[in-house]
Amino acid sequence: MDYPKKLYYSISEVAGITGVKAHVLRYWETEFPTLKPKKTRAGSRRYRQVDIDAVLAIKELLYEKGFKIAGARKALRQDKAAEVAPAVPAQIDLGFAPLSTPAQLTALRTELEAILALVRELAPDKAAPLKKMAGKG
Repeated sequence: MDYPKKLYYSISEVAGITGVKAHVLRYWETEFPTLKPKKTRAGSRRYRQVDIDAVLAIKELLYEKGFKIAGARKALRQDKAAEVAPAVPAQIDLGFAPLSTPAQLTALRTELEAILALVRELAPDKAAPLKKMAGKG
């Protein structure tokens, strides 16, 4: 679509860009939580590119795919959930999975003792408080 790239668009501009009448856009705002254009102090709507993309997605679901309002709302919710899920980073594998809990603790303690030994080598006078903590447990 060829239209001027701006930060904000009026409702009449969005209606022209998307081919959806202004009164329908206002109705969709009440039905779709994802469609929330900013409003000026005077109450006029200011749509962003994100809002235009949402209007186009809603229009496709309703007019092209034949969804009803509730079905389109549900489909948008599921799409949003699918987008969020892959963004969650996977946990770092520390290699403890095949070990039992006591073995994990033993391996962890061994690694921590090795780190403590390195700290003592680098700064022997500063490692004294760490000796007290290492002795506990």
